[in-house]
Amino acid sequence: MLTTTGSQVAKLRTSMQEYENDKWRIISSKVGAGFSPAACKDKAEELKAIQTEQEEEQERQQQSAYVQSEMPGSHSDPSASYQ
Repeated sequence: MLTTTGSQVAKLRTSMQEYENDKWRIISSKVGAGFSPAACKDKAEELKAIQTEQEEEQERQQQSAYVQSEMPGSHSDPSASYQ
């Protein structure tokens, strides 16, 4: 691990924030007129939240299907005995 001074850490943080700002400025220029860097960032965060919700829902559905398939008397295992 690198040894850093307080001023180097401050410069790193400043550089990271400048990069973040520049990133959204570049993205907004590629999207086109009418979309500010802030609007692009907000929309990207919204899309990420929607994607995360969809992935979580898909995972819940998969877990539910797995639990149901593991229940006694499930039709997924033809060799299972019925009582």
